[in-house]
Amino acid sequence: MNAEQSTSIQQLNSRLFEIHNANSTFNQYYHMSAPFSAVVETYRSDLPQSYFKMAYFSPEDISHVLIDEEDLLSSMKRRPLHQHDFFEFMFVLQGEATVKIENTERIYPAGTGCIVNCNLRHVELLSNDFRIFFLNLSREYVRSLLNSPNIFQFTVEKSASLCSVFQFLYENTSQENPVKKEYLDFFPVFQNTASYQKVYALEERIVKTILSPSIGATFLINGLICRLFDLLSSETLFHISMVDIDSGNDFLLFTKLTHLLEDSDGRLSRRELSKLLNYSGDYLNRISRKYSGMTLFEYGMTFCLRKAEYYLLKTDVSVSEIARLLGFTNRSHFYRVFKGKHGMTPKEYRIKYRRWTQGENLK
Repeated sequence: MNAEQSTSIQQLNSRLFEIHNANSTFNQYYHMSAPFSAVVETYRSDLPQSYFKMAYFSPEDISHVLIDEEDLLSSMKRRPLHQHDFFEFMFVLQGEATVKIENTERIYPAGTGCIVNCNLRHVELLSNDFRIFFLNLSREYVRSLLNSPNIFQFTVEKSASLCSVFQFLYENTSQENPVKKEYLDFFPVFQNTASYQKVYALEERIVKTILSPSIGATFLINGLICRLFDLLSSETLFHISMVDIDSGNDFLLFTKLTHLLEDSDGRLSRRELSKLLNYSGDYLNRISRKYSGMTLFEYGMTFCLRKAEYYLLKTDVSVSEIARLLGFTNRSHFYRVFKGKHGMTPKEYRIKYRRWTQGENLK
C-alpha cells in the first residue's frame, strides 16, 4: 500500500490521472490509465479544524490525501469544472453533496447519486459536509465488460442489457466520440431504506477486494460492478432519470417530485416535499404548475384519488378504511374531495364502475 500525506489535492490528482489544461479556470480534462478505480471523498467543516480527505483505490495504486489548511481548502472551493475520458458513478454516503454540472448546481442528499458520461463538465462543491463514494470506469473497461462472451451465462443475466444503467453505458460506448451531454440521476424509492444498505454493501466489497486482492479478484470485481448496476436499475429500489443537460433542471425536479407523490399516494405535505427535495415549497408549487397545470396540492391529490379508485374497484376495503389509509382526518373530508372530482360519492363510484370492470353485483 502506497499511502501518503500530501499538501495539495492537485499533487495526488496529477499522479493518479493525466491532467490536461491543468491551469485552466474553465475546464480540466482527466485521463485514467487504470481500467477502474474507487475514490472516497470526505469533507467536514463542523469540527474545530475543517478538513478534506480523499482515498484512492485501483489495481495500480492505493493512496490518500488529507487537506486541513484553510488556504488550501479555500482554493479547493474554487476548483474549476472538469471532465474525463471515463464514466463516473457517484453515491453520497453521508451528508449532502452539491455538484455543479455544467452551469447548474444540483444537491444530492445521502442515498442518492448519478452516473455521468465523458462529455459533462462537473465538480463537487465544498458547501456542505459529505462523504461520497466514486466508482470510475474507463470506456475501454466498460466496453470489454459488456461485450465479453463470458460475462452473462445465466438466463436471469440475459436481460441485463434492458436495465437502465446498462443501456446508458451501451449507448455511450457504441460510438468512439459520442457528443451527448447526459447523465443518469437516481434517488431511492420513498421509505425504502434497503436501497442504501444494498449499494453500500457492494461498494464496501469493491474497496475491500481492491485492498486485498487474490486470484480471481478481477472477476469478482466485474461481478460486483454488474450487481451494482442491476441494483441501481431496480424499480423497487431506485427511481432513475435520464438527464439531457440541455433539458434544464426544472423537468428533472418535476420528475423527482412526481416519483415521490407516486410512492406516497400523493400524501406528502409541501413541507415534507421541500425537505426531501431541498427546494422551497413555493418553488415546488411553481414547478408543479409549470408541468402539470395544477398546484402542488391539486397534483398530489390526483395520485391520492387514483389510489382511492384502486381500493374501490379492486378491493373490499370499506370507504372509512380507505379514507384512513390515505391519511384523511375524517370520512367527510374524503367524501368532499372524491365527489369534487367524480361527481358522486365513493360508494356510488364503487357500485357503478366495479360492475363494469369486474362484472360483479355488489350490495
